[in-house]
Amino acid sequence: MPCGMMTMQRRKQPEVTLACLLLAAAGCFADLNEVPQVTVQPSSTVQKLGGTVILGCVVEPPWMNTTWRLNGRELNGSDDTLGILITRGTLVVTALNNHTVGRYQCVARMPAGAVASVPATVTLASWCPENWGVFRIYNSAVRPALGY
Repeated sequence: MPCGMMTMQRRKQPEVTLACLLLAAAGCFADLNEVPQVTVQPSSTVQKLGGTVILGCVVEPPWMNTTWRLNGRELNGSDDTLGILITRGTLVVTALNNHTVGRYQCVARMPAGAVASVPATVTLASWCPENWGVFRIYNSAVRPALGY
């Protein structure tokens, strides 16, 4: 070997598992046997027709993909038809209607298993005119009082 030349012997690199490649964003130190946990549950709420509903869900480990179910049916991401936006652990119903009321659950999955949150019930609020249900009695006939 000439003076000043150096040779390096290449060592064989260990194989990287496919699962580790899929989890590269989280680092290769992820434990694929770890079962996910819901650490912040979504809360039930009552909202008026056309109102906005925001449901939150936090899972551990935090890099996990979270999906949502509505009445047991998997929501495949945001749904423009229903007016549902899903980003990370947050679900937003932009305008509540009869198709978007019900029981919502967030779901986290890993090779070791899946976990679903406690159901959060989204209920449509009953709406009545301001003086509805207030009655005045005149000569034993019942008439609704409309502010007069």
